[in-house]
Amino acid sequence: MMSQPKPPRTMPSRSTDAHKGDVGRVAFIGGSRGMAGSISLSALASLRTGSGLVTAIVPDRCLETVAAFHPCLMTRPLADDLDGRFSEHAILGLPNQLTKSDAIGCGPGMTTSIGSQRIVEWVLHRCQSSRETTLRETKPREPKLGVVLDADAINILAMLDWAKHAERVITPLVLTPHPGELQRLSGVNASDRPAQMDAAQRIAESSSAVIVVKGGPTVVVDESRRWVNDTGNPGMATAGAGDVLTGVITSLLGQGLTAWDAACLGVWIHGRAGDRAAQRLGMHGMTAADLLDDLPHAVQDAVAH
Repeated sequence: MMSQPKPPRTMPSRSTDAHKGDVGRVAFIGGSRGMAGSISLSALASLRTGSGLVTAIVPDRCLETVAAFHPCLMTRPLADDLDGRFSEHAILGLPNQLTKSDAIGCGPGMTTSIGSQRIVEWVLHRCQSSRETTLRETKPREPKLGVVLDADAINILAMLDWAKHAERVITPLVLTPHPGELQRLSGVNASDRPAQMDAAQRIAESSSAVIVVKGGPTVVVDESRRWVNDTGNPGMATAGAGDVLTGVITSLLGQGLTAWDAACLGVWIHGRAGDRAAQRLGMHGMTAADLLDDLPHAVQDAVAH
């Protein structure tokens, strides 16, 4: 019998009359020709974590490939280039795709093309928009859109003047770097984990973002706290496992959790799914797709009884 670790918090409850629009509308932006699986894993992980409606926004050439992964996944195309990456004109169609989203996951498989750079800049601008107003409103609405940036979105942050953007972030924002991505973002060597933790905390202090520093164990930091995860195993050192984590955290943001709670609980659930998969299959042959099968059980482990 598998021991039961304690989650950092429980899953949000659902009312008896809840419908799919009540439990999170989330969108994922990413993918490219040859890396359509990355964004598909993120989107499917979000479905398995409880999101009501999940849309993958991908380069046009990838749409059918991503759509074929699961019948419950919605897909939307953006303009792409001849290499199957987001084109510099892709940004023109993005606002219309996100009007009803509660959370966005951005980055898996998207490359660092000029089109991807413009998308990340647009998402950052959305994080910095202090309030939304309409002509009929006299009182501005606070934004609720949560954002998770992972993989190539973090690599693009490193290419941009991140400090310029960081100070103006006001919407819930989670960054999920592995040590190499954190090195590109902070300049601190990936082999120096204690220094990377300090660097992640400095980023959190300057941006109000929550930083998930992946590794064994994964650590979540904000400007004043550090939380060390106690689930997961070395079998999760496999391609796509981080994309699954992006989907889990984005789903929890869309279900109404704060950035801190979504990051901590998401990391815990992700690791718990990995532990369940390892128990079924052993560590050596596990794939990220196996985590998807165990996510519903891991989520149930975090439901209050």
